[in-house]
Formats: sequence, structure tokens, C-alpha cells
Amino acid sequence: MTEQEKRKLRPLSKHEESVLEALHFMLSFEDLMREINIGEETLAQVLRTLIHDELVQALMWQSDKNDFIPIDEVPSDLRTLHFLATKHGLFSYHTS
Repeated sequence: MTEQEKRKLRPLSKHEESVLEALHFMLSFEDLMREINIGEETLAQVLRTLIHDELVQALMWQSDKNDFIPIDEVPSDLRTLHFLATKHGLFSYHTS
């Protein structure tokens, strides 16, 4: 099993479960913070971990494409982004 597969199968924290549950649909940082009722710093830390583990995808609005596009480099300020659970994230949530 690769290191990447191990990260995707690890036990989830309560905050990670809450985030993945909410991200069955795309949400902005602010909407997600309100939805699961946790602080900004805690949410940012949880999102960074889930993005690193490829359980959540970060998306940014691109007006020339008139659509949200996935981003590779996550900026320090997550408040301008939207988020969506990946297939692996949903699988991890439903098997936890």
C-alpha cells in the first residue's frame, strides 16, 4: 500500500468528518465555517490536512472560463476558495 493510499484510509477526526459530510456539495470557506460551526483557524487547518490527503479539492472561480477550477497550489488565505469532497474523501467519510 502506498503512502498516499494510507493517508486516504486513516481514521478521521470529528472535525474532518464534519467537513467531509458538509462537502458532499461545493461550499465556500465562509459557508462551510457556518455550516459546521467551527473557528476559522481550526477549519483552515482541517482543510489543509484534507487537501493534502486528497480527500478534499480546493477550487477557485475563474471568470474567463465562467466556472470553478481545481487549483494545485493552495494559497495561505483559504477564504477566497470553494471546497468539495473528492471521491476518496466521500469513501473515507462513509466507511469511518
